Amino acid sequence: MRAWTVDADDIQIAGDFDAGLLHRTPPIEEFLAQSRDTKFIVVATKGFGKTLLLKAKRVLYQEAGRLCIPQNALLDKPVGDKVFRREMIEMLGRSTEPWTKLWRTAIAVATLKQLQMVERLAVNPRLHALVEDESLRGVIDVFVNLLDLPRSDLYKCANDTETRLIPRLRSISRPVAIFIDGVDEYFNKHLQAPTASSGDSGELSPNIWHYSQMALVEVAYQLHRICHHLKVFAAIRKEAFARLADTTAMAQQYRGSVVDIDYAEAGLKEIFSNNVRQEREKNLVARAELGRAPIAAFLGRTHVVHTYTGEAEDAFDYIRRHTLHRPRDFMTIGQKLSALGPEERASELRVKTAVNAAATEIAQEYLNEIAPYVGDVNLPALFRLLPGHILTEAEVRDVVERYDAIAIEDGRAVGTGAGALFMLHKAGLLGWIQTDHVSGAPVQRFRLPGEEVLDGAGTLPPSSHYLVHPTLTEVIGRANPDYARRIDSVNIVGRGRPWRDEPVEGTQPEERRCVLKADIHRFSRFVDEPLAERAVREAWRRAVVTHAAGCLVSEVTAGDSCLIVDDDPNAVVRIALRLQQDIFEVPGNPQLRIALHHGPVQLERDEAGATRLVGGSAVQLAARIEPHVRPGEIWATEAFRMRLEAGPTLYSAMEIPRAPTERAAEHAGADSMFNVKKAGSAEPDIWVRLFRIGPRT
Repeated sequence: MRAWTVDADDIQIAGDFDAGLLHRTPPIEEFLAQSRDTKFIVVATKGFGKTLLLKAKRVLYQEAGRLCIPQNALLDKPVGDKVFRREMIEMLGRSTEPWTKLWRTAIAVATLKQLQMVERLAVNPRLHALVEDESLRGVIDVFVNLLDLPRSDLYKCANDTETRLIPRLRSISRPVAIFIDGVDEYFNKHLQAPTASSGDSGELSPNIWHYSQMALVEVAYQLHRICHHLKVFAAIRKEAFARLADTTAMAQQYRGSVVDIDYAEAGLKEIFSNNVRQEREKNLVARAELGRAPIAAFLGRTHVVHTYTGEAEDAFDYIRRHTLHRPRDFMTIGQKLSALGPEERASELRVKTAVNAAATEIAQEYLNEIAPYVGDVNLPALFRLLPGHILTEAEVRDVVERYDAIAIEDGRAVGTGAGALFMLHKAGLLGWIQTDHVSGAPVQRFRLPGEEVLDGAGTLPPSSHYLVHPTLTEVIGRANPDYARRIDSVNIVGRGRPWRDEPVEGTQPEERRCVLKADIHRFSRFVDEPLAERAVREAWRRAVVTHAAGCLVSEVTAGDSCLIVDDDPNAVVRIALRLQQDIFEVPGNPQLRIALHHGPVQLERDEAGATRLVGGSAVQLAARIEPHVRPGEIWATEAFRMRLEAGPTLYSAMEIPRAPTERAAEHAGADSMFNVKKAGSAEPDIWVRLFRIGPRT
């Protein structure tokens, strides 16, 4: 089994399976345990690894020498799409009852044939033909053929099953395990119709998709109770299983037989790391790190710098927020990254490009998956109306009104704007801000796929802002160029990330510039000496005016601080060094603390061409870093370092290790990460990597 296997169907035989790639949560461990088989239904949404887990169970049974059905494949799985005549839709689309009869017959016939217990079996001619047909060996073989029988013959087969086949099943003395998968895919075509309708070659009904799977759960449970030697293991979509609660009083009992696949963040990280360990050593960027930090070995870094906020983000967290938290999504991204090769993967830009390309594929595939559930929602029209990835309440109301107006103008049934946004929310693509009940801090929330039934009923939860999932960035940007241009320079959008309760500045024009924030260390020691204080202030103002004269912005603030904004990183470093030298020559030898960053700023230009600094996250981050700088030194963010090294330069950037006393046990970062949030404030942590800037030697 190769690394980054997206589709478990690629595992054809037991030899293809690698148990090392399977992350064993406690429920999964219980399911795979040989001593107990109380769990036999695997439930999850698409992409969570139902097939992989079912195959893992089959391999264990096979290695233990137990009789398994099918014999020539790991799982019994139908192929193609199935549609029906109208009279069959009327019968099969009404309830699970006819489906339970079909499954009981198919399972009974396949099991008895496998055990050679069909001699002198007195059944109707149609069922007798299926029993005698040597080519029909598995449950699905019989099941598919039963679906083609007329209604009258199906009733006869069901009656013979109850009176002839089930009694024989009760008498079997040898353990038999049946493994069934892919029922949802076999009836996928029926989800294309919101109600019963005609397809290209037959009738369609969404109930077919649900009832066929729900009935399989019921039959597996029933057979488990009447014959302890017979085990039916099946993979069922979570959306279908959820409907059992509405149709039967046995839902709670069925739930006791289910393993519901769900992975916490740590589990997803372990799945990703397990696949990294399967990589060839020559395809790793930092081979020596494989044992201690597999992801760092694969990417050559522990963190990436967010382009617009300048914040250093854990590399796996960056990958994770570009997924829908499904194992399959991580395999898709892993494939993209693995294909780069170690030299390309050492580039942060190439890593980000690959992750975003994979995220677009994930989003497009997911939109196709949920298309049958979104009904009449016009997603292209909705995407064209979204102004950005963070929406205020007022902007949500505006989107709703404009969507409704378009629907009226087109004269088509495309639902309401409120319903369209709510559908995105339930699908996990539109998040909201919620107060964490433990910490009391605002946190970003997104639903997970399958967490909610996509029935379209309800309203958005109350929130100050609503968040569009990062996977949709490119999908929406293709149809709505303005969407990609509006950037929030304060918050990084992602499930579980903190929310900084500051105004979203994306509606204001922003420019990416180099920012210098400096102050005179211990300036207060000059306050008691008026002449010395005056000398320092005058020297400081003179130095800033002299050396920053050609910059876009240069401001002396509070008498002992300054802000400088410019395009050229080399010029900014040169100014910083000259400011240090000039101010040090003042009596008392004052020293500066200087912080440099490259990121979004907001500038205003008047009619005379003068530029004024309005704000921007780059200024805020530089101001957060400056108090941490050692006196007499110049510290810069990784964003500034990358900007400096993007062209010729006379200056070098050396990474600064965090002091041993500056520990952060809760942060799974590198030793060089600094938390620069404002001391004593309740704002979320701001972790950055910092570099000491100086002349190249």
